[in-house]
Amino acid sequence: MAGVFEFHDDLIEGERMRSKVDSNPKFKSVQDKDGKSYAQGVRLQTEKISLVNRRMQSVELASMEIQTMSPAEFIADEQHVSDESIIEFLRTTAPVVERELDLAWNSMAAFDAYEPQWNDTSETCEMTLQVWKEGVVDLQIASVAWNCTGSMLACSFGRLDTLGWCEISAPVCLWNAFRPQLVAGEPDITIEINGFVMCLAFHPSLPGLLAGGTYNGELMLWNTASGELDPLVSSSSIDDYFHREAIQVVQWIPADVSGNKADTYQLATVSCDGKVLIWEAKKNDLSYPCRGFTLLLSASDPSHRRVLGGRSLSFSPLEPLSFAVGCETGHLLLARRPPPAASFGKPQGKYTWKSSAVALLDQAASANDRLKLQNHVETYCSRVNAKEVTAEVVFLSKPDPVMLFPQPRSTDLESHAGAVTVVDYSPFERKRLLSGSVDGSVKIYDTLTQQAVLTFFPPSKYLSTCAVSAAAWSASRACVFAVAMEMGGVYIYDLMQSRHEPVLELPLTGAGSQRVTSLTFNPKMIRLLAVGDESGRVRVFRLPFKLSEPQKGEVVFLANSLGGSK
Repeated sequence: MAGVFEFHDDLIEGERMRSKVDSNPKFKSVQDKDGKSYAQGVRLQTEKISLVNRRMQSVELASMEIQTMSPAEFIADEQHVSDESIIEFLRTTAPVVERELDLAWNSMAAFDAYEPQWNDTSETCEMTLQVWKEGVVDLQIASVAWNCTGSMLACSFGRLDTLGWCEISAPVCLWNAFRPQLVAGEPDITIEINGFVMCLAFHPSLPGLLAGGTYNGELMLWNTASGELDPLVSSSSIDDYFHREAIQVVQWIPADVSGNKADTYQLATVSCDGKVLIWEAKKNDLSYPCRGFTLLLSASDPSHRRVLGGRSLSFSPLEPLSFAVGCETGHLLLARRPPPAASFGKPQGKYTWKSSAVALLDQAASANDRLKLQNHVETYCSRVNAKEVTAEVVFLSKPDPVMLFPQPRSTDLESHAGAVTVVDYSPFERKRLLSGSVDGSVKIYDTLTQQAVLTFFPPSKYLSTCAVSAAAWSASRACVFAVAMEMGGVYIYDLMQSRHEPVLELPLTGAGSQRVTSLTFNPKMIRLLAVGDESGRVRVFRLPFKLSEPQKGEVVFLANSLGGSK
């Protein structure tokens, strides 16, 4: 049914709407389901909307000077105080302040029971980094080391089961462990070695200076921060008076034990040839050792004394003159190097003795040995027609090695039943020494009583495969140390929690091997522990919070609560 519709203009608030219909409207009437009709085809259009921009707010700026005096006038009015008046003031007030601070230290116990609540208190142990070198096959990790800043990780590859001549060449690799662009299989620095390096040690204060001892008996020094293709600075030679067998340990020790020159260090090495040698590294010259000791088994008859092969070495960080040597026979020697003493002076005669030669002459154990060494060297000089005596001439004269490198004054600690693979002085308590052996035992000694106050046997499936391959004290916790087993497993001990069992076993899962050959704590990032295994991989683990953060009273606990001397 068709209908007629009319449309009218209407006004909507804000808009004016009107209909626009052609003279011949083109629409039709449509009826919906409810019976209502409506039109289709009609176009409705609004008028063009006009836009107008108006400024609603303005900002006015004004500046004014509020300083009444110029800087020059302030300087002119500055009061000058003499240094003498300041010194006199401190002389009179400092004793009073120090006395009050001492009283406050012993009288105020308000925070004795306070335990801070740290944000990062994770009690889980997880692997944070794993590195290796692409293309290296059938090589083990011989040694791992962190530099003094805790950012650079170094490792040496090799074959620890090598006997006789070394026919392999294995590199030393370094990674910047916290570099965002780090590629696990691509080291930042690769040093090619003829043979392989048994042990590594970074300089205590120069982060780029790295020392290593090789299987062939050479001591090498590299400056890894030089940016050169070959960063080798110097190296020693192989001689009867140097190391002729593999260097087992290299360690930086203070050159000035008085503490006046804290940044001067020497290098100490030990080898299975029975010698502990000390090298002067400040001039980057490793031509000759500056001091040495021969490890001899004491006997009533001097002719029956035999040389003890050195397997491990540790100088005390708290008493730099004291050092411990672990031997292949299971003996553990506690020795001291003599302090620098006044020279006896240059020998008088027709030969001119240089200072380097006099330093070697002064190492003789007695005045009689010194005279014998002097006569031996001068006899050689007369034979080769030499007028000056240098360190080189002393070594070329081929004196008795025991005369040149005497036996140190030492005492025997309680022995192991097998070769002592590791010794480590505590960095917190001067009389505590940690040792590990192929007999599967780990001992903590009281160096004053020469007895082991604690003995541990880390878990092992079989008695014949229980050798300890590495061990080290924590760099932050006095009562925490880590032990690695040759046939698998790294165990963390905390003496404040248990004196018998480990409190944690590292989760050595994934692509690496369970058999760990070396481990080291990070000196700065105190929760990080790096371990190298026989598959050629180095893994870095983040230890739980309680095993990393220092605990109240643990140094006293380590010193007094484990038995032994007090």
